[in-house]
Amino acid sequence: MNFRQYKHIIFDFDETLATLLIDWPKWHEQIIAIIKKHESNFDESTYLNMYSIHQYILKYGQAFRDDFVSFETAFEQKYYHGYKLINKTFALLQKLSQEGKHIYLLTSNSREVVLPILRELKIEQLFNKIVTLGDVSNIKPTVEPFALISEGLQVNKKEFLMIGDSQSDSGFAANVGIDYLDIKDF
Repeated sequence: MNFRQYKHIIFDFDETLATLLIDWPKWHEQIIAIIKKHESNFDESTYLNMYSIHQYILKYGQAFRDDFVSFETAFEQKYYHGYKLINKTFALLQKLSQEGKHIYLLTSNSREVVLPILRELKIEQLFNKIVTLGDVSNIKPTVEPFALISEGLQVNKKEFLMIGDSQSDSGFAANVGIDYLDIKDF
């Protein structure tokens, strides 16, 4: 892919730059309690991911969002036991940074887990801005995180590219009106 036209590159974190080693099956079991607090007739066999959590935030508002952020932050800290670097996107991040691109991190993970990894990899300074779960009232695919990323910039959306791996990432790019590259496509 030719990145020449893009001045601003937004990277997702988990499953894009690195895979967080977290006991995700336990996440599914435990998030159900949060959802049932707001929706007593919730069907426990429902497939859940960050995109569906976004839908619950829309449906139940700030109370659900606050419950979820507290849960997610504590869960990630408790069950995190490492990460596995995704070499091709890590190399791309470094290359684009060396080319003078403005690089941003947009993740639905907690700052408390992501920042120590960025520091360990010595890449925190590559990001012009880092937007995590706790920084916004709703997560991807809403456009809200884009306001934080583009704050103070003269925005030409043709100069932005989102690189990710999920429905939330592609939905974010579509909702904002910027280009999207799925990591499986390069």
